Amino acid sequence: MRRSFLRLSSVSLLGLMLGAHPLRSEATTYKEIEWDDLMPEGWRKKMILEVTRMRRYGSLMDGDPKADEAYARLKKAWDTAPPSKVYIGKAIRIPGYVVPLDAERMQSSEFLLVPYFGACIHSPPPPANQIILVKPPKGSKVRTMDAIWVEGILSEGRTYSEIGSSAYVLNADKITPYR
Repeated sequence: MRRSFLRLSSVSLLGLMLGAHPLRSEATTYKEIEWDDLMPEGWRKKMILEVTRMRRYGSLMDGDPKADEAYARLKKAWDTAPPSKVYIGKAIRIPGYVVPLDAERMQSSEFLLVPYFGACIHSPPPPANQIILVKPPKGSKVRTMDAIWVEGILSEGRTYSEIGSSAYVLNADKITPYR
């Protein structure tokens, strides 16, 4: 019995000497979430009503002042879409598509993660609470519109770009291909 106690104490002491902090990627359990989880319930219902109201403009031509006004109102609502607080500060795992932030296609390491193929490339981009700015771990290699899984800690943070506005930042611990 004394021997197992000494072994346990030696292991504990070694852990303390090494910092006793396992790597986050090894110690963290990531909660797999869906994109809808990132929209506050009240906001989602409000946007469904707004989009339903916009159907009355379906017969208007591009350039019509009423259509332009409706589009501007919707874009403003989507660019300022509130984040859900449920997963802020939590370790999550979410699938999505890579959208580069620069014209040189992935010359910067950060990128936007979006829920569907072609988002942000076609107009309009998704609401801000459906776009995540991803800060990948060093050495990560992703390509434009790759389908990927991202694991990391989600935080609230507004990012505005010509491509789209995001309401979240994800400091990624791991990026893997979506399979």
